[in-house]
Amino acid sequence: MATFTGQLNVNHIQSALYNMIIAQDIIGGSIRANYNLVDEAKENAGLYGDTKLYIDVPNLTPADWVQDSEESINVLKLHRPGAPKTQALVINVFKQVCLTKDDFLSKNAFGTEGAFVQYQSVLESRLNKSKEVYLNKTYNTFIGNVSGAETVEVDLAADGNSAGENMAYAISNLVDDMKDYNTKYTVNGFERAFSEEDIKIIWNNKYINSIKRIDLPSIFHNEALESAFVGKKLPARYFGEANAHTTSVAGDRATHDLYLQTTNPGDTYVAAGDAIPAGLTIKAGDAYTVDEDIICKVLTKMPPMLEAFSVGTSWYNARNLSTNFYLTFGHSTLEALNSEAIVTIKRKSE
Repeated sequence: MATFTGQLNVNHIQSALYNMIIAQDIIGGSIRANYNLVDEAKENAGLYGDTKLYIDVPNLTPADWVQDSEESINVLKLHRPGAPKTQALVINVFKQVCLTKDDFLSKNAFGTEGAFVQYQSVLESRLNKSKEVYLNKTYNTFIGNVSGAETVEVDLAADGNSAGENMAYAISNLVDDMKDYNTKYTVNGFERAFSEEDIKIIWNNKYINSIKRIDLPSIFHNEALESAFVGKKLPARYFGEANAHTTSVAGDRATHDLYLQTTNPGDTYVAAGDAIPAGLTIKAGDAYTVDEDIICKVLTKMPPMLEAFSVGTSWYNARNLSTNFYLTFGHSTLEALNSEAIVTIKRKSE
């Protein structure tokens, strides 16, 4: 389909006449939140700078009890608990989506009033849709790059089994171990035993699709194996590891939204998860490289995003008959909770 340049087609019979534009269809859809993890992570918070504390408390240690001993009759002895570990999330990221609409001057570009009204309506809907796109891409990229206290490697070709069987075996063993008392799955290192209902799996779609479409028939009707593949998925491009270089190279993707310079400062915008043009100046941690070996992330709680206020405002310029619309919203800097488990499962290098 050729891009319309504003030139009408010459009439087939009369070259002095031109064919009409018979209709204008304004496309308003086609932006769906199909990989929506952020809604599960949102926590209503407050204003800029507000802080929420997450306090993790250790277990207590049993001691031998000897009846009528000097120790047992000393009821005034103090037994302070171990020091808790506190993590703070702060609302310190604010964004604004801006739009200028011309209710009069732009109208002459449309053949009918209905098409113009539809166009204006779609423009306004893009304010909230742009916020939704930003939040989802930012959170999905964070989940794909976040790491915790443990990484598990899986040999997909072990023992002559299929890749799906070996993945199911590894995940089943991991879940069973996380349900037992241990200290190794959280950064805080306090003893924990997680509920199976709390454990969530975020799959790299490259692997889960290969199981669902190719490998699953070989393990079909084996409920113990099939149950290991429950969870949500993200496209493979979100999974990787941040790098430290300060000049972008081919293959780099943004860990968060970036405002970079090609000709003028800030003239290039790169959304989280998108490819960064090579050769641009960036900061260490701004870019990540896709890791094809990451199979999935196993979490016990979605890392929270504290959501601040969201305010839509408008201002009418009576002089040039235009209206500026602003949608302002904020959230906390994304961090993994040190009190919760995050395990990265990777394919073992051959």
